[in-house]
Amino acid sequence: MTAENGKTLAEKALDLVSTAFADRPRPTILTDSKQLSDAEYEEVMSYEGVRWQDVTFEQVEHSPDAVFWFAPEAFCYYLAGILAAGLRANRCDSNAYDSLIGTLDRSPEPDYWDDFFLPHFQRFTAGEIEAIVAWVKWLESVQPDAYHANTYQRVLDTLRLLKVRQEGAS
Repeated sequence: MTAENGKTLAEKALDLVSTAFADRPRPTILTDSKQLSDAEYEEVMSYEGVRWQDVTFEQVEHSPDAVFWFAPEAFCYYLAGILAAGLRANRCDSNAYDSLIGTLDRSPEPDYWDDFFLPHFQRFTAGEIEAIVAWVKWLESVQPDAYHANTYQRVLDTLRLLKVRQEGAS
């Protein structure tokens, strides 16, 4: 799929991710959970010392549940790499992506947002949210029937609401 300026949706989304997350600092703590299994801990720690720009699709595919175990700052940092890896490889077939869509498919009522969602997603800047929106639009273009009807619309509505809240807090 080609965007209006001749770039593909993947190229446009990758540009937005690269620009929006360029200055996000690398986290010092990868997880704040004290109850991880050995396998869960290994998934999270596979990102230790890795810049988000260097995350590969193979790493995302091998450690798809790390998104659930990252501390909020690590989540915000490595999400860029997780999204960019699929865009660069033109791959959308990771359980990590299903988890992200499931996490973003929520009620438009913020009072119902849970203890995982709020600390992880309300830390994104408006520009980072726009980059995530571009990734969702790319994913929808390559997998339009991957989820239940209206899932992508609810995800985009959630991201728009997050952006409005973020802009209001600025």
